[in-house]
Amino acid sequence: MCVSTCICLFPDRQRLTRKVARFWNQISPLWEDLWGPHIHHGYYENGFMLSAVEAQERLLDRLVELAKLAAGKRILDVGCGMGGSSLYLSNHLGAFVTGISLSRRQISMAEEKARSLVQGRVEFLVEDALAMDSLPDQGFDVVWSLESCEQFFDKPAFLREAHRVLRPGGKLVLATWCSGQEVLEGRAAKDYIKLCRAFDLPYMPTMHFYVRALEAQGFELKETEDWSDNVAKTWAVGVAFSKQLSLFKLVTKGGFRAITFARQIRLMEKAYSTGMVNYGVFLAKR
Repeated sequence: MCVSTCICLFPDRQRLTRKVARFWNQISPLWEDLWGPHIHHGYYENGFMLSAVEAQERLLDRLVELAKLAAGKRILDVGCGMGGSSLYLSNHLGAFVTGISLSRRQISMAEEKARSLVQGRVEFLVEDALAMDSLPDQGFDVVWSLESCEQFFDKPAFLREAHRVLRPGGKLVLATWCSGQEVLEGRAAKDYIKLCRAFDLPYMPTMHFYVRALEAQGFELKETEDWSDNVAKTWAVGVAFSKQLSLFKLVTKGGFRAITFARQIRLMEKAYSTGMVNYGVFLAKR
């Protein structure tokens, strides 16, 4: 078997959109139990003993540092999950944040958190990142996409939308899972397909793909970094956490699909260890 990592495994956009929304509607409470308020990788550095949440917030801090984000900016958090990053950016930077997700359940969970933590600086919307129809041209200083691009059916379409809603000189902060190779063969190809199907990823291209796509959409690429070595430990932590969850809790919190998903955590851990997956970080300017 041979597979190009730019070939879409879910060729029907609307069907995939519904599938992704349904996935997060079902699984979000379980993910919150498993990962805490932030459903993204943690950033681990040698010599630092960090809890899972501390590592996740360290990753947020590293992205803020990389982008040199100033206080008081208008930020669009694309794929905001349950609002963890949106609230963190608002609380730590005094930012005005709009978070969007396909999942109504995630938006409901995020709004509940926002009511108790932030007054008037954060809003959450159910919105498709590939067609952000309710958002104005040049309305944001920053577009923040942290581990959401993986599930986008058309990644260049998202980058076009990001370019549209950014003001001139605005910044795109993009962190996403990437394939380690353009083409995979044999066992690696089978593992790639299994991983993509487990996480509803239409395709997972390389870092070089994103560099080309960003430049094609008119962005000025400022930074490209591979944080794989710093984030890979996240999945070992996830394996340890998942062992603490009973079958009853898995099904109750995430439905029957959660059983299969829990098993796939090990596949992601293996993907990092073999170099099949890289963690790409991109900073681009409009």
